[in-house]
Amino acid sequence: MEGAGGAKSAPAGMMRAAGLIIGVALLAGSCTAAPSAFAPESEDGSLYGAFLAARYAGAAREPDASARFYAAALSHDPQSEYLSERAFYSALLAGDFDRADAAAPLAARQGGGLQLAHIYLDAARLAGARVRTDRAEPPLAMGPFGEMIGAMLDDWKEVAAGRDGARRAAARAVQGPDTLTGHILIHRALLLEVAGDNAAAEVAYRQADASLDLEGYTTALRGAFLERRGRADEALRLYERHLSRSDNPDPEVVAGVERINSGARAPRPLRPSQAAARALFAPSALLAASAPVDYAALYLRLVQRLDPDYDRNTMYLASTLERLEMQDAALAAYAQLEGGPFAMTGMVDAAWLNFRLGRTDDAIGQARHLADADGSLQPRLLLADLYRMSGECRQAVPLYREVIDRRESEGREPDWRYLYFEGVCHQIAGDWESAEARFLSALDIDPDEPRVLNHLGYNWIVLNTNVEEGFELVRRAAEIEPENGAILDSLGWGHFKQGRFDEAVEWLERAAALSPDSAVVNWHLGDAYAAVGRDREAGFQWRRARDLEGDARVTRLVEQRLEGGLSAGPADIE
Repeated sequence: MEGAGGAKSAPAGMMRAAGLIIGVALLAGSCTAAPSAFAPESEDGSLYGAFLAARYAGAAREPDASARFYAAALSHDPQSEYLSERAFYSALLAGDFDRADAAAPLAARQGGGLQLAHIYLDAARLAGARVRTDRAEPPLAMGPFGEMIGAMLDDWKEVAAGRDGARRAAARAVQGPDTLTGHILIHRALLLEVAGDNAAAEVAYRQADASLDLEGYTTALRGAFLERRGRADEALRLYERHLSRSDNPDPEVVAGVERINSGARAPRPLRPSQAAARALFAPSALLAASAPVDYAALYLRLVQRLDPDYDRNTMYLASTLERLEMQDAALAAYAQLEGGPFAMTGMVDAAWLNFRLGRTDDAIGQARHLADADGSLQPRLLLADLYRMSGECRQAVPLYREVIDRRESEGREPDWRYLYFEGVCHQIAGDWESAEARFLSALDIDPDEPRVLNHLGYNWIVLNTNVEEGFELVRRAAEIEPENGAILDSLGWGHFKQGRFDEAVEWLERAAALSPDSAVVNWHLGDAYAAVGRDREAGFQWRRARDLEGDARVTRLVEQRLEGGLSAGPADIE
């Protein structure tokens, strides 16, 4: 997935807005006491119980339950400013738009008028929702970002009123922070296209493409514009330019190539709500890189309210929910991508999320299903990686080999990673000869890849074969990545194996400072201390290695060291 753009930090107004939102965000705090105004109502347990349940659900990263309980609490006290804000934010974060539609008018009418509630109501109405229109207080001024989003939505409301409105909106200049100039250009390009000023729209699309660090996003929008103008050949060249220079081809751009090559119809003109979603996506995605992540999630949900079928936004939203540790909500968002251009990417990310959650069988099952249903390489790599990381290397090896052979038959550049991972699996399966051959082949492709240099060099040192050559490989890896604790550990261990104990201590101390939680590094440092007569420090490092969660073989070895000193137990672990 692409980054959100080139901004280094959020504009001051954006951060002020973030501070106000996060101060009341449903997941921001622990279960502190409710406002004192709730005390009389809490005697019957209904309002207070719902409030506490909502707070606990939020702390447990269960946004759906939090939204449900805050809505229940608000039903007991609809005049509560505190509850209306929380009910609105929780519903929006959960993507529960029915509840957000109900709570937003209440939040907007409170003193000071919650700005995001005003913006949300405009978005909901633009999307066709019939939300209640209460008397709303003017929103508090919250800086240029919110004002810019509000002004953009005002333009799209005018567009919805007719083409004359589109011309008026396109003639206006939306103001925003300097970091968002390219985002405003996309908004203007979309407006000009709807207004029928195609020449000016093309210029704006081209300028946005040049100024925004979101190439897949701008390429897809600009290409779709060209397709709608009957210029499919130009669109195809634009799409292919992106694909030729991208290591991670954008799924929407890939879909554009497939659409043109198959002779399918050009994308339909966008409705005002759909165009607004695409205009608001880029600045909303920017927040994920430059503001508190829950603030970004709220605005990505706002974009989803405008167009729930805009898969680029849903994909970005899913990854943002992952960062918020709302894992089930993230999985639900990934599932919404089925059938669209981001379906494969979403299913792969969902499988990895399940794997990280310890649901290994679910993850491997998803990967198998993908590999069976799709003949491309991506699901096979996913399945191979999951097998490798779950210790089922014998099943991973043929998959890596299939990927390597197919890439070669297709004339694609060889990739050291697949040879390296295949070699790791051969090694885990006990076939060092095959593993060594794969590592050497990987180095033929990229002689300066530090991961391969370190892995092969360390194993030559440990196996006591080619020790001097192994030391040289590790030394080169350390020159390339001097702050990598694992590589410095290999270098220190190489000194140790060659009897240079003082040098070993120096390098292993640096490795332990960089990787203090590595059982192997602490074991190695303990051995080096013992070799130079620093027995008390050796015992400390061995005990630390024993207490850290790691390889059971390391635990057994350091326990033997603690009982009998450096000479106790094996000299190394292969």
